[in-house]
Amino acid sequence: MRTVLVLFALLLGTAGFTLATGEKGNGEWNKVSEYRGIVGYTRPTPRCRIDEIKAVGMVDAPLAVVEAVIRDVPAGKDYLFLCKEASLIEIPGMKNAPDDYNTYCLTDMPLPVSDRDMVARVTWTSDKVTGTVYVHGEGLNMDYRLVPGVVRMTQVMADYTLTPKGADRTEVTYQSLADPGGNLPAWVVKLFSRNLGVKTIAGLREMAKFDRYKHALVVVTSTPQKK
Repeated sequence: MRTVLVLFALLLGTAGFTLATGEKGNGEWNKVSEYRGIVGYTRPTPRCRIDEIKAVGMVDAPLAVVEAVIRDVPAGKDYLFLCKEASLIEIPGMKNAPDDYNTYCLTDMPLPVSDRDMVARVTWTSDKVTGTVYVHGEGLNMDYRLVPGVVRMTQVMADYTLTPKGADRTEVTYQSLADPGGNLPAWVVKLFSRNLGVKTIAGLREMAKFDRYKHALVVVTSTPQKK
């Protein structure tokens, strides 16, 4: 029982969060948390045994700076929830390009749960009329770079929508659907995944303050969003 309680505490990580279980959000979304103006939602989906999650919050930085943070793939370990390693990878037969590339991510799960990892294809598009930038990541079902003792996640999708709100503010919407696989019960996964998006946007806020991203003056995503 002690191990289970410790696991819940590590996974949930709700310190400083206001939980609002049962409060309805937009449409089918259910508001489940709020932290410094970042609001988190979940909803059940027939596509997965795990609830889909969404978070919406403002980052006080130009869109180009937020874009630069997300494009810095190895920096993912500094703001993505439970991320232990993130890297840009080369996969034979799958060419990388500025707006379309492959990544590897290792998730550091608390004992006694095995770590998880994934290989994903990330694509960037933009709406030239509104200035909104879209980032879509989707897990690839392949054996590339398998690590002994680590569970490979293949049912993974994550999206950022970056909307400019003036010269120095960006609204970030983060949406994710992921099944960690293995024998983790769905209800355990739901306990910690509800704050995944909120913590990710909170992390982006902090990263956007770093000097190494301040040089980003223009949005570099050039692929048009398909209507």
